[in-house]
This record gives sequence, C-alpha cells and structure tokens, in this order.
Amino acid sequence: MEVHHHPHVENLSAGNAGKRFKEYFLEFLMIFLAVTMGFIAENIRENYVEHKSARGYASLLIEDLATDTVELNRAAYVLNLIITAGDSLGNLLRSDPKLIVGGKLYYYEYLSSVRWNFISHDATLQQLKSSGALRYLGDTSLIRKIMNYEESVQIIYLAQNRFEPQHIENWSLVHKVFDQSYFNLLDSLSDFAINLTVKDEKAMRFMNNDYPLLKYDKDLWQQLRNWAYSSSRNYRVEIQIFNAARLQAIIAIAALKKEYHLL
Repeated sequence: MEVHHHPHVENLSAGNAGKRFKEYFLEFLMIFLAVTMGFIAENIRENYVEHKSARGYASLLIEDLATDTVELNRAAYVLNLIITAGDSLGNLLRSDPKLIVGGKLYYYEYLSSVRWNFISHDATLQQLKSSGALRYLGDTSLIRKIMNYEESVQIIYLAQNRFEPQHIENWSLVHKVFDQSYFNLLDSLSDFAINLTVKDEKAMRFMNNDYPLLKYDKDLWQQLRNWAYSSSRNYRVEIQIFNAARLQAIIAIAALKKEYHLL
C-alpha cells in the first residue's frame, strides 16, 4: 500500500523552519546590538573619565612646572651672586693676605661657599609614571615634551652631585685658614647668607673689621684662590643647565595648556 504525502503539509513545515530561523536571527541581532552598544557606551564612558583625569593631571603638572621655573630663576640668581663672591675672593687672594682687611676675606669666602641645590617639584609626574596614568595624556609629542623636561632635571642632579665632592674638599681647606666663629657672626646678621649683599649696611660694617685669620700660608692661599675660580666656573655651567631646563619647562607648560585648553 502506497503512502502519499500531501504537498501542502511539507510546505507548512518549511515555512515554520524559515520563521524560526528569522526569529533566531533577530534575537541574535538584538543581543549583538545590545552587547555592541554596551561596549561602545563603556568606551565612551572610559574615554570621558580618562580625558577628565588627564585634564586634572595636566593642571597639576602645569602648577609643578610653573613652580620649578620660579625655583630655576631663583637658583640662577643666587648662583650669580655666589659667582660674583667667588671671583671677588679670587681677586683679593692675588694680594698679600696680611694687607687685606680680614672682614672682606671672611665675607667673600662666606658667600662663595653657600650651597644651593635645585630640587624639582615632580610629585605629579612621578605619580603618573608609577600608576601608568601617563598614557592618559595620549599625545606622544606632549608626553615627549614632559619627559624632555624630566631629562633636563636629571642633568641638573648629575651636575650638582658631580660638584659636591669639590665643595666638601674646599670646606676642609677653608677651616685651615678661616676662624669659624666669624662665619657664625655672619650667620647671625641675616636669615639667609645671600641676603647680605655688598650694599647691606650690616655686611659693610662687617667687611670693615680686620678679623684675623688662622694661617697666612701662601700655599693655602693659592689653593683657596684656585678653588674660588673653579667654583665660579662650575656654577656658570650649572646656570646654563638651569636655563636649558627652564626652557623645557616653558615648552611643556605651553603644550599642556594648548592640548587641554587651560589658561
């Protein structure tokens, strides 16, 4: 006995299958679109948060860099005063020490021996580097400008560390010739040595006193003179390095302000 299938039954089954496929496809499409839109929304949110964070960091970086430029200017000013004192001391030491008023020698030795080291305000930059947030700044050319400034600061530190042993060596030599009690007297005249400029009334009175020295040895005088000139030369090098770093800081500040539209 033969069984005959009705054509309209087969067509109905095929129609149901097609309908189910469309439903599955639409469901998949809706899920795909929901996931995609969620992903896009999350990216937009992250980009917004990162940009907001970057702007905040940029503002802090500008503050640090601006503070550094002030400190670099101040450092260059002070070093110029120390250089002048060192050159004056070297010129005085060309003469017979016994013919020079002792107060002048103490005054110029005191000023020429002042220590002045620059320390960068880099808390924000170090935080950005350690946390990996430096990438928030995005623009590689901007990051390069910031890193150029940091490299210039490292050069300053290297120069300062390089010249430090010479300062220590000279100070041991100074103690052989100069009486520390008169340096203490100069300390009492001002809160900061550099404030005792040549035109200062207290400094002028001190310089006019013929304070005695511990030794009047020509060899020691020659060594002190050589160090005075050498110290001035080293400080001139440091000033050039300071000026180069200040320029890098100004470039970085301008780039940050332009990138984040900061005043």
